[in-house]
Amino acid sequence: PRINILMKPLFVISCPYDTYSGYGARSRDLVKAIIETNKYEVKILPQRWGNTPWGFCKDNPEWEFLHQHVINPQQHNAQPDIWMQITVPNEFQPIGKFNIGMTAGIETTACAPEWIDGINKMNLTLVSSEHAKRVFEQSSFEQRDQNTGQIVRKIQLEKPVEVLFEGADTNIY
Repeated sequence: PRINILMKPLFVISCPYDTYSGYGARSRDLVKAIIETNKYEVKILPQRWGNTPWGFCKDNPEWEFLHQHVINPQQHNAQPDIWMQITVPNEFQPIGKFNIGMTAGIETTACAPEWIDGINKMNLTLVSSEHAKRVFEQSSFEQRDQNTGQIVRKIQLEKPVEVLFEGADTNIY
């Protein structure tokens, strides 16, 4: 007889979870929340965040449990059901069957065209504020042929961007 084992969907998250950075803190909170849903086989693909130091989880033992979810790039050979990257949009790469980008977004009134291109590679992008969402929705660019000056492509948002509320722990603050 064949045994049918129900497997959880593979959710791989590329993020700077172990760095001393704002993106590191965001990554830890998000990964922990996804693990706690118990709906996915969660794997973390560590990434750098500029020159910020590593070792946050070692220095803060309550976060060491995240290490058991870490894979190295050589182990990452199966296409994940869900792929998430927590970084700036120009670094987004669609690797999974469903791809999520997460970024703090932007704190000015315009972004680079490469950021819009990055967002358009993903199925969904999560940002931290309504302001960031508006900037991405309102940014558009015309790419012109250098020889003829004719417009060859309009770069504008084509994929959904949603705000993921990030709040303070009112028991602490």
